[in-house]
Amino acid sequence: MTIERLREIVEAYGASPARWPEAERPAAEAMLAASAHARALVEDAARFDALLDMAPVEAPSAALTERLVAARPRAAAPLVQPAPDLRARTTRGFFGGLVEAVWPYGSPAFPAGALAAALVMGVALGSTSGISVLDTDNSVAAITDTEAGEGLIALAMADQAWPEEWMQ
Repeated sequence: MTIERLREIVEAYGASPARWPEAERPAAEAMLAASAHARALVEDAARFDALLDMAPVEAPSAALTERLVAARPRAAAPLVQPAPDLRARTTRGFFGGLVEAVWPYGSPAFPAGALAAALVMGVALGSTSGISVLDTDNSVAAITDTEAGEGLIALAMADQAWPEEWMQ
């Protein structure tokens, strides 16, 4: 136990050894018995504790309590919905249980719609781009339309000069 640690304990817990941490209490009391500086430190803290004890303590008013309760942070609604009971799960059948196992966050309509839109966009862009994954001899992946292929590669690589050339 050092005098600095005793000062931290006295400042945090007060002058009464009964309020000090149990693990450090014997060492602090031994230092208190051996050191006049430690006793002076505890006496100063005891005078301060006496001043604090003289201050009136009032219960908080109802208005203050209401303001504090109204200002408290609200917990957000949980992202994951609680699982329904087993009876409701068994009445949905195999497909309903499978959908719930894959998407337990409520209605799967929005993610299913987003997946369908992405699929339609991919098919539409893929069919109009003029890109073929097979070369004429079916051996390597190649681009059949050179201009379209260069354009798509330039867009994918975020080439700033290519769209300007394309517009001219």
